[in-house]
Amino acid sequence: MSLRNDVRARVRGGVDAARRVVVDRIAGTSLADAARRSGLTSTLTDLTNRAAAVVLPNEVVFRVGEEETRFKVSTRFEYEGFAKYRTDPDRTVLERFVKTLRSDDVLWDVGAHVGVYSVLAAGRLPPEHVVAIEPHPENVDRLRENLERNGRDATVRRLALDDECGRAELGVSSPDGTGAFGTLNKTTSQRNVAVQTDRGDSLVADGVSAPTVLKIDVQGAELDVLRGLRHTLLGCRAVYVNVYEKHFSRGDEGEEIRDVLESAGLTVERLVDWDGGHFLAAVREP
Repeated sequence: MSLRNDVRARVRGGVDAARRVVVDRIAGTSLADAARRSGLTSTLTDLTNRAAAVVLPNEVVFRVGEEETRFKVSTRFEYEGFAKYRTDPDRTVLERFVKTLRSDDVLWDVGAHVGVYSVLAAGRLPPEHVVAIEPHPENVDRLRENLERNGRDATVRRLALDDECGRAELGVSSPDGTGAFGTLNKTTSQRNVAVQTDRGDSLVADGVSAPTVLKIDVQGAELDVLRGLRHTLLGCRAVYVNVYEKHFSRGDEGEEIRDVLESAGLTVERLVDWDGGHFLAAVREP
């Protein structure tokens, strides 16, 4: 690393650390103490998440290789979500994903959140070849905004992929507002959002372009998503799955996920581990 880049990295790290200190101190205010005494812990979390916007930047600049993209920030949780892509394991997976894409690919970004993968893919593929699938309504709005902010477009579907078509509850345990994560069919004490569910195979049958590349990041619902894509997987050449072991109700879901991928003729690699799960990369050998 050059001296100039080293200085920039140190300055950026110092600024980020200072922001975290200021944001964390919000939780120590008299308002926060009163919320705790009243038992309003979820309200406290939401207030802290939104109040952080006062000291956070209103956007982050994201770089992968020579490409620069920009993303809106309005909550602490959203900011922290972007920050994880600066380090492993998320950085490793994202860079591998970008290198995988070919100009003729069709990407399905399942669990698109606020659009990091979708925005990057939309810079390489035609709009109709990027399908962003996200159930949380505020994240969908931000995803569209981030695409527009970067002068890009994609097909955005507000729904959750599953092994059944219908309606379900998205249990949201993270702070309210943009950047929140949810778990399908698992209720929480904080809030639940009614969402539409569909099978990936059904979407293809209804005319949505079948993917050649899949990215799946769905907070523990990976197995159900893949079961609903059994036929479609046969045409995929690359699949990236974030396997949330911490959300498993049994101990063998990880093995079943691998089995579904291998049954589709894909070669599966355990790419990187993280505290609570691991990433799989599955590719179809030429």
